[in-house]
Amino acid sequence: MVFLGISILAGVFTVLAPCILPLLPVVIGASETNSRHISKRALVVIGSLSLSVIVFTLLLKASTLLIDIPQTFWSVFSGIIIILVGIAIAYPSFWVKVPYINKISLISNKAVGTGYQKKSYMGDMLIGLALGPVFTTCSPTYLFIIATALPATFITGFVYLLGYTVGLAISLLLIAYFGQQIVNRITAHMQTAGKLKQIFGVLIILVGVAVLTGYDKKIESFILDSGYGATIQLENNLIERFAPKASSIKENSTMSKSYETITLAGGCFWCTEAYFQEEEGVISAVSGYAGGDEVSASYLSVAKGTTKHREAVQITYDPNVISIEEVFDIYWSHIDPTSTDGQFADKGFQYTTAIFYHTDEQKMAALDSKERLEVSSVFDKPIATSIVPLSTFFEAEEYHQDYYKKASDHYNQYKKASGRADFVEETWAKEAAIKFLESEQTNMKKDSYNYTDEEITELLKNLDPLAYHVVAENGTESPFNNAYWDNKVDGIYVDVVTGKPLFSSTHKYDSGTGWPSFWRTIDDDSVTMHEDNSLSTTRTEIRSEGGHVGHVFEDGPIEEGGRRFCTNSASLEFIPKGEMIKNGYGGYMYLFEKSDS
Repeated sequence: MVFLGISILAGVFTVLAPCILPLLPVVIGASETNSRHISKRALVVIGSLSLSVIVFTLLLKASTLLIDIPQTFWSVFSGIIIILVGIAIAYPSFWVKVPYINKISLISNKAVGTGYQKKSYMGDMLIGLALGPVFTTCSPTYLFIIATALPATFITGFVYLLGYTVGLAISLLLIAYFGQQIVNRITAHMQTAGKLKQIFGVLIILVGVAVLTGYDKKIESFILDSGYGATIQLENNLIERFAPKASSIKENSTMSKSYETITLAGGCFWCTEAYFQEEEGVISAVSGYAGGDEVSASYLSVAKGTTKHREAVQITYDPNVISIEEVFDIYWSHIDPTSTDGQFADKGFQYTTAIFYHTDEQKMAALDSKERLEVSSVFDKPIATSIVPLSTFFEAEEYHQDYYKKASDHYNQYKKASGRADFVEETWAKEAAIKFLESEQTNMKKDSYNYTDEEITELLKNLDPLAYHVVAENGTESPFNNAYWDNKVDGIYVDVVTGKPLFSSTHKYDSGTGWPSFWRTIDDDSVTMHEDNSLSTTRTEIRSEGGHVGHVFEDGPIEEGGRRFCTNSASLEFIPKGEMIKNGYGGYMYLFEKSDS
């Protein structure tokens, strides 16, 4: 019952949609001058129009199931008809110059009735029936879509459609009652009523042009953002109160253990879900709200932009069929990763892009993929997509799931009108984009730096005498007389033997000891710690896979945890930031994102 009420409200407020305009002259014109009641003629027009909307909506849905009719066809169909109606009202003399129009006009006049002074109920009914297809294929509002796209059986959906039509009829009856009175007052101050008809006609022509170009969706968005707020608030309150609640999802234990899951924010989750749902190897794509520290999330709260949640899609995939690199390629190819304030027509933090990784392997793959995209020349602006660990994910309300299937007409209209469809088509047809999608993961070193003892022994033979003494024989180089103690260049320090990243310049500081000092390692597992009793005091040695690196002391910066990793330059190799990608360390460029901003 709640959603039936929403459907009725949706129909009432459809009066704000641009495509209602062609109906107004007919509805108002059917009203009888100086009448204090809604005329029978207006009832006939509105009743036949409502019936036509119901029938044609069902036919339209049936046709899209049987025949793949592109959405652009209906936009062109409606736009042309609306423009012709506008021309007929504004410039009736124009039709005289068009061949066969007089003959058609005589036939239609005979059917409809000559003029509104003649009470031709059959003609009024034919007018209403004829306007139904134009209105239905034109531009149903957001509220209508929400009301009719909810998960339901055919019978329930049909009831929602009836409710919407009742609401539409109510709004048109009110227009019929008050419209004629308003028109009478306006025409009383104008020389002729024909001038008012011309104004109406021009407005209708402009609506037709808007439908043809897709600007009717932008007009509706403006109305939604400006004067429609209270209605959306009411609708969302009802849905939040009565619809199935969103639930927090960590991992789906029913999924096969061989499957993997990653969460991607790409603006409106309808689009992200649609792009992934049909991909081979994708097991499921669930729309929801990711990130933030709130204990719950709903469409109402997230859409307001008052939370730290983003609209996102949690994707479960089979890595044996589709790799994580391919998942990222699909992700990049349907978003604008350079945008910092949202995606296309949807603005706000809740629509910004982000990769929420679930594992360290996904993190490294995401960093590498992002780096490849940055150097690919697909975009001439920096990639703004965040790469962060997943904290929380709340599944969105059921009516948002599989939206591209439940309301395919509106989804396609939205994707086109928002600018996403054209952007994707234009951007990813570029040669640079094609090369990026064909490129392979190249910016990451070997995933594992685990070497056998025999391999380490062979690698140690390649070191110079000082490095061999420090690494293999646990030696110590001279302070203030080594390669990196005062190095201030941005970059990373890797194991001189295996090449594994150990430290970053972003964590380096001047300890005054004459050795390279850091207040932390790059990763928690970069080095291992061991008790060292080689001197009169017990110290903590730090070692890499290659061998000895230095020691860790508890006299580091207090604000950074109080530890000092005192290292030997000879046990390290420095990779400048500018050479990291070339040397296969592009995945660690994230270390410098804050320092660059």
